[in-house]
Amino acid sequence: MEIQQLRHLIAAVENRNLLKAADKAYISQSGLSRSLKSLEHRLGVPLLIRGPKGVEPTIYGLAVIRRAKVILNEVTRSMEEVRAIEHGRIGETTFGITQNYANYMMPTLLAQLHVERPGLKVSILTDGFLELVKKVKTEEIDFAFGLIGRIHHSDGLIIEPLMENRSRVIVGSHHPLVTKEAVSIDDLSRAQWAMLSSESVQRGFGLFFETRGLAVPPQMLKSNSIALIRHVVEASNALTILPQDVVQPEINSGLLVALDCETPVERTRIGLIFRDGGLITPQAEVVVNRIREVVARRALEYELNNPIMATELQ
Repeated sequence: MEIQQLRHLIAAVENRNLLKAADKAYISQSGLSRSLKSLEHRLGVPLLIRGPKGVEPTIYGLAVIRRAKVILNEVTRSMEEVRAIEHGRIGETTFGITQNYANYMMPTLLAQLHVERPGLKVSILTDGFLELVKKVKTEEIDFAFGLIGRIHHSDGLIIEPLMENRSRVIVGSHHPLVTKEAVSIDDLSRAQWAMLSSESVQRGFGLFFETRGLAVPPQMLKSNSIALIRHVVEASNALTILPQDVVQPEINSGLLVALDCETPVERTRIGLIFRDGGLITPQAEVVVNRIREVVARRALEYELNNPIMATELQ
């Protein structure tokens, strides 16, 4: 039994006339008759009779038509689903985000995607940079996004930097250093810190002081959560180092202040990580392209708001 034969049977019954049914099915009347006879031969029962009102289904024809409509609906839905998957409207993608960037841009981005593509499902893992690199290589995740750290061997990976962040020393608005005219490196070395726990940030932080002959200052908190560090700095006298655009709303509102001083771990990169030669599904491509768009917009806003810093970064 072929799908087209079922369509021909339904057309014959709905139009009650083989000539009209053939016109609707874009087939000749003789071709329609051959299709219907072939279906009857396949099933071994008569499906149509000529009645006073034209072509009518037999009891066997009614049973086939009832199932045929279900089958054709499923075929239509399947074709629509395939087209939707092809264009990334539905389906599922699994990707990773470095822990310190899980709250950066992503919640708003995902909320917008849900509205625009309600059939698209995402599964997200948060982990450290090196852990996500391993998962990309083994194809446990489609791709990764976030802070790009250093790796000894990038074989098998494609790393796509999207934006270079200018980090600043951030303090609460009540901190004593806010009113100091010139904040020195000695001031920074004597302070308490709340820092991101990623390996690259910690290494850069330590080298900044060690290469200047200073002891690495104590850290009252190490965390992979930017949100947690931000709140701790707001409520204490701890210093931290964060990309300015991540905390720009708090700076604008007066809760936090970016100190005008030399900054340890001044520059960090965020971007995407793919497996070289790996398959990026249409669903993953939808998310990847949206990340690129959002980061590009953030980068442009950053340059417009900080023209001097942007020039320094180039």
